[in-house]
Amino acid sequence: MRFIYDMKKAKIIIGIIVVILLTLSSCSTENIDQVPLLTKIVEVSVDGSSNTTTLNYNGNKIVNIDKVDKFSEFYYTDDLITRIVESDKNSQHKNTLNYSYSNGKLVKITSSDNYVINYVHNTDGSVSYEKSTKDLNNNEIKIYHGILYFQNGNLIKDDRILDDAGKGILAKNSVSLEYDYKNNALNNIMGYGKLLNYSKTISYNNDVNRTETSSVKNFAEDQIISSIKTYKSKYTYNLEGYPTIIVSENLLFGGKNSNHLKSVLFYD
Repeated sequence: MRFIYDMKKAKIIIGIIVVILLTLSSCSTENIDQVPLLTKIVEVSVDGSSNTTTLNYNGNKIVNIDKVDKFSEFYYTDDLITRIVESDKNSQHKNTLNYSYSNGKLVKITSSDNYVINYVHNTDGSVSYEKSTKDLNNNEIKIYHGILYFQNGNLIKDDRILDDAGKGILAKNSVSLEYDYKNNALNNIMGYGKLLNYSKTISYNNDVNRTETSSVKNFAEDQIISSIKTYKSKYTYNLEGYPTIIVSENLLFGGKNSNHLKSVLFYD
């Protein structure tokens, strides 16, 4: 009888231990799966005024980005973003972007605003691209073409030639970027890093130095006009290595404003 009692007691103890281990394992898995997601950005100007951008999710899939002047809705097929609808809040104009992929890599964007961007992924890791539109006679017109260069998951250079600059004119733009070693605030959004037209925000790290050069050559007058501008960004990070404050003229989702002081970032 004593033996049977001890066996029952041992089974109860083992059962309790199993429950505890399963609970700890579950908690551990939840902690691994819980990654920081950027939910709010407060853009602050030098005069103290500000505006807020909010990001909403379903899990780690972005549902929409609500800016002061634009509302963008994101749609997925499996884990890839295949459609974005951008609505201008001032004009009420909507632009629908459809994204096509091959082997998980973006190869084409088709816009309801009558333009197409094609991408070719080169063997050296760079990506060639071309934007074109069609005239009233359905003739294709090139707008621009260029090459994106990447290193360690970061866009380090974007060379572009403007094909619609005019006859006898060669116009070029180039953007070179340097990075820190911390996490990009948008890293954990499913599929976001494949959106090459969002190229300034898809890098793995944060750009600290951006140099933009442009040149226009007029062959008829044998004249070249060029300019160069450098933008620096300074970051404050949280304990997980994600930026919480960005001091820069550059807004997080693109655009420059000399009156822009800083971006304040919030996570969930």
